[in-house]
Amino acid sequence: MIRPGRGVAPGVVLALAGAGALSWAPVAVAQSAAAPPRAQVLIVSGLGGTPEYSELFREQAERLIEALRERLGVSDESIVWLAEDAAISPRASGRATVEAVEREVLAMAARAGPADPALILLLGHGSGRGDDSRFNLPGPDLTAEALSVWLTAFTTQTVAVVNAASASGGFVPAVAGERRIVVTATRSPRERERTHFGRFFIDAFALDEADIDKDERVSLLEAFHYATGEVRRHYERDDQMLTEHALLDDDGDGEGALEPSAEGPDGLVANRFFLAAAPAAVAQAAADDPEVAALLEEKRRLEDAIAALRARRSELGEDEYDDQLEALLLDLARINRALRDPGGAPCG
Repeated sequence: MIRPGRGVAPGVVLALAGAGALSWAPVAVAQSAAAPPRAQVLIVSGLGGTPEYSELFREQAERLIEALRERLGVSDESIVWLAEDAAISPRASGRATVEAVEREVLAMAARAGPADPALILLLGHGSGRGDDSRFNLPGPDLTAEALSVWLTAFTTQTVAVVNAASASGGFVPAVAGERRIVVTATRSPRERERTHFGRFFIDAFALDEADIDKDERVSLLEAFHYATGEVRRHYERDDQMLTEHALLDDDGDGEGALEPSAEGPDGLVANRFFLAAAPAAVAQAAADDPEVAALLEEKRRLEDAIAALRARRSELGEDEYDDQLEALLLDLARINRALRDPGGAPCG
């Protein structure tokens, strides 16, 4: 019998590894249509190899946890961290063994609300042979194939898998699929040097600079662009050759993009993936005011329409596409103004 692990809450996902097939029976969990999605995060920090790297991965995990709690409003119950050594920090939920990760992932999938976004973040070292990538854990390593099988337990949720390790590129073709966003720090298993992507990916949520569209939250696409830009600047400052090239795939074809875009084909889903559903003040106002709740629903409808239009861009003439996009963006701008000033009118 598989029992839920410590600190697991609906929709929390994490990095997993291991060998062998797994039997599971998904359990449906009711979620009120009015309840906003609850972002859930599971962090796995793998083998450090040296005290320096073990400390680095600990610092990165704790920095993300602090940002999730203090900046994004994610509750403690929605964050799980499996570490190389459970004693490394009082915040660690357990040791990152294959068995522990497997148990957590299945428990999370069983508990997740149908619309809860799930983030899987792997911090550590990887190894590669041919087209195969593995994430290094105490004991058996995580394989992309095992991860992909376990993720089928998430039947309606969008799951983001971010492998920030070296030699991680092989996770893209193996893990890609419907409702999955796959990000890797490298474009192939042959890029085996130390990576810096994870540090800057976490900075995207801990700092303000990544919020390009200034909507008071950072999408996964914005975090990806921020991290890749900072990685390039890091190598340029040190006058070094760039040895890591991050990829993002979210259209399910298993071919990651170096420059994903909100226009697609890769980037459409990531552009709508948020760990913070809405600014805290707006979320509280929505709970108290039906008119604000209605504005948020209209905002979601317009964002869906924009995403659908961008996905159909190749089917439309340039003028037709531009006219439709402009109309939707103007409507969205009016809604955003109304949300910033609840006393004002949504249209003008």
